[in-house]
Amino acid sequence: MRNILAIAGKELRQTFNGAVAYVAMGAFLILTGFFFYDMVMSYNRYMGYAQQQPQMMDQINVNDLIVTPLFHNINVLLLLIVPLVTMRLFAEERNLGTDEMLLTSPIGIGEIITGKLLAALIFYVLLIALTLVYPAILMRYAKPDIGKLLSGYAGLLLMGAAFITFGLFASTLTRSQVVAAIVSFTVLLVFWILGWLAESLTGPVGGVVRYLSMTEHFERFGQGLIDTSDVVYYLSFIAFFWFLATRAVESTRWR
Repeated sequence: MRNILAIAGKELRQTFNGAVAYVAMGAFLILTGFFFYDMVMSYNRYMGYAQQQPQMMDQINVNDLIVTPLFHNINVLLLLIVPLVTMRLFAEERNLGTDEMLLTSPIGIGEIITGKLLAALIFYVLLIALTLVYPAILMRYAKPDIGKLLSGYAGLLLMGAAFITFGLFASTLTRSQVVAAIVSFTVLLVFWILGWLAESLTGPVGGVVRYLSMTEHFERFGQGLIDTSDVVYYLSFIAFFWFLATRAVESTRWR
């Protein structure tokens, strides 16, 4: 455990010593802030219409018009932000030649992978924590469903961890950070749009494609539901690509 924490601490220091972390955080907050502001303005417009037509009041819901769409928009941003965060985790080590020193140390491959993954997860949690200002504003002026907020953030943490684990794996495959980011974004986008493809498929094939879709599993989190099958999906995804990352790094140790 000590080795894992040491590696995580080293990665976090390197992350915040560079400009990418601050650019990613700034871009993320600006875009999420814009989305939140736009949704609030839309909600206010609907409320104005509803005051003129009282029968519309039952259709105005802060959870459906702000909370759920906000979580989905944050997920879209993660497709862009996470590859920027994970691209350097191993690619930079290879490019600088420091991976040889790391791999010849007595630290186990699993500890190296877990330490780097932990550092990226800590950064991600800090990033998501900054968005808590939006629920705080909603709770001050409206009555959002607390259960939906909690399940939505649980879904964000699981999906983000899955994104990060794959991004880490992509970074073990190359010495180019740009290539790692492109591979990570492309593959994660495929997992993202599988839900759309599943709509045109039927039978067992459609069921398999739908199960592999990340958006299908996040849907219930955004609706305030935590389903065991969705949790198992994300944990299995994380474990699978953690295993592949360890094998990819281990293969370089014996070359």
